[in-house]
Amino acid sequence: MTETRKNVEKAFIGEIKAHFRLLSFAKKAEEEGYPQIALLFRAVAEAEAIHARNYFSLLEHVGSTEENLKRSFENEKFVSELAYPEMLKQAWKDEDKAAIWWFTASRNVEERHAKLYKYALDHLISDRTTVYYLCTHCGWIEDGICPEMCPNCGKDKGWFRLIDSPK
Repeated sequence: MTETRKNVEKAFIGEIKAHFRLLSFAKKAEEEGYPQIALLFRAVAEAEAIHARNYFSLLEHVGSTEENLKRSFENEKFVSELAYPEMLKQAWKDEDKAAIWWFTASRNVEERHAKLYKYALDHLISDRTTVYYLCTHCGWIEDGICPEMCPNCGKDKGWFRLIDSPK
């Protein structure tokens, strides 16, 4: 890997972290009654997302929908079956209860994502129409009907956001 590629990866990580950091800052500013500052944080967060997207285009290839589904399925399988279990081992060693909870919840969500990708791959030709409900607490996704309670984290249906069309 060239030094430039390493720098592009560092820049991508930095920009994506800045994006999420600034969104958190915007939320806090809003809570504290500073809507104009919140707006500034959101605007800069969007700029950082653009930077991240530009760096991402240098790092990753976007293929056909079928290729992208296969790749996404494989990525989710890797993360849920290998990466998170390793992270969980370390978190148990360190007795970090918060990390244990989030790593477990994330692993479960990644398994769910893999199933959704596999289902989409198997039904690619039929182009089935559905909507998705996203748990904004843990990232769990249900298709078709919003659950009364998140099967992963237990939050009620008020934590779910309908994902029914592209932005």
